[in-house]
Amino acid sequence: MSIDRPMAVFRCYTAEEEAASGLMHCLKERRYANAGRLNPRHHVHKTAVIPFMTIMKKFIDESLGVHGIEPEVQLREVDGRRQLFLAVPIMVNGEVKIIIPNPPLNFSVSNQGRRLSYNKQIDEYVRANGANEIDDHLREMANKRNLVLYAGSNGYPSDIDITDKFFPAYCARVLAIVRTYLLIQPHAEQQSYVQDSLNAFLGMIQLLKFNEDR
Repeated sequence: MSIDRPMAVFRCYTAEEEAASGLMHCLKERRYANAGRLNPRHHVHKTAVIPFMTIMKKFIDESLGVHGIEPEVQLREVDGRRQLFLAVPIMVNGEVKIIIPNPPLNFSVSNQGRRLSYNKQIDEYVRANGANEIDDHLREMANKRNLVLYAGSNGYPSDIDITDKFFPAYCARVLAIVRTYLLIQPHAEQQSYVQDSLNAFLGMIQLLKFNEDR
């Protein structure tokens, strides 16, 4: 079956950007501190969402995964309503117990009482992608996408080289953002981990000074 690759890639990019915009609007609507600094129309802001989630996942793997602790997003029913929760398995007296925060992201992660900026993971992410600074890398990513999203003086690209992993990867990226949205939006209570992560994200894109632990 033939595929219109430029249009397919266009739709993948657009789906991720719209999901990222929706997440930003959610944070604004739930009145998280500093959420007003987010710009749901700014391509770099939208492009930065998945890299930041990748960086956070790296931190979780390094801090919890090495101990065999793998948090999992689960769909559960509470009072007749289905909603997403975060289930965290821990070992208690040789038996696995599951911690389920409610609201799901209402907890804090710190190092010696200091909030995390994920600078160590950001630096590693940047080096792994052959860049010098995170802002340079994000702008480059956004500019490459814009070549597909907007026609230039020579029209739009007619031949885009992608691998078989491209489409499944973008489905996973969009679903990751949607799951994050669903862990936040249903809860009027402001969740600590969401606020801390938002501040770290703003620090990453140079919109908030964040001189905290590396």
